[in-house]
Amino acid sequence: MKKYLLISAITLATAFSACQPSGKNNQATTESKDSTTVALTDTAKVYNAYLQVKDNLVNTDGKAAQQSADVLAKNLSNIKGCTEAEELAKRIAATDDVKSQRILFLQVSQDIIPLVKGMKSPKAPIYVAYCPMANEGKGGYWLTAQKEIKNPYYGKDMLECGEIKEEIK
Repeated sequence: MKKYLLISAITLATAFSACQPSGKNNQATTESKDSTTVALTDTAKVYNAYLQVKDNLVNTDGKAAQQSADVLAKNLSNIKGCTEAEELAKRIAATDDVKSQRILFLQVSQDIIPLVKGMKSPKAPIYVAYCPMANEGKGGYWLTAQKEIKNPYYGKDMLECGEIKEEIK
């Protein structure tokens, strides 16, 4: 019971600082991909860019994380109320130091997780993962598309450290 109350308290606390989707800026837009039209909301674009940053941190690739964080920042700029998360993504894009990027990713995750939780009908399951060792032992959450743990906070040093805490459907 305490475990669920803690998760609820953390979720509630982060919701107040999270990006807030607005009706106008979160409308579906159309993109062309390999001659297939895919409708993505701005929130879905943020989620996809976020996953790229996460994957690059899992692979301890600071240069690639810079590039994907730049895309994330641009996507966040389309959502009202995401200024703080956008600035954090820009800071990730401004350095190729993976240690610094991971600290910033922990902070940006706190805004993006509640934003993605508010996304209407995700096409595939989205998982909220948790590593108790991240953030100097205070723990840290991240979003992932797979149940298999691949820790962005430690990469290959502790690749499987963590667990799935929630599935967003």
